[in-house]
Amino acid sequence: MKPILLIIVLFFSSCKGQEKGIRNERGVQTEERLLLVESDNYSGSDEEEFIVVTDMKTLQKFYSKVNRTRKPGLPLPQIDFTKELLIIYCAGKRKNSYEPRLFVANESENELVLGVMNENKKETSTSITTPFSVYRLPLTQKEIILQ
Repeated sequence: MKPILLIIVLFFSSCKGQEKGIRNERGVQTEERLLLVESDNYSGSDEEEFIVVTDMKTLQKFYSKVNRTRKPGLPLPQIDFTKELLIIYCAGKRKNSYEPRLFVANESENELVLGVMNENKKETSTSITTPFSVYRLPLTQKEIILQ
């Protein structure tokens, strides 16, 4: 009986399904190519902002602004800028808890048009937030436009 119990415990502890659940918590798939890397309620930007990041210096500049009031700060996402780029969308000041989500609205040979969908969290709050989202996208030469 004990060997069977031991085998069952080992089987469930080595299951790959648990790893996928953890991975999907942080990296939510929104499109085939557009992958949510991080989102939070404080961006440090009061105005709506759309940034296409193709180098580490721009990424560090954004995260230094976000981490200005955080201790410990958010870690920089690990990305290979020779293969991928990051898209950062700051929604500006918002009441309640909205999560801005980007999606590919239209794509042509020369441009990639992204749209914004606001998902309301179930919590009702009267606080003012400045949410942001960071997305990973394969490197492209197309012009990226926010609708």
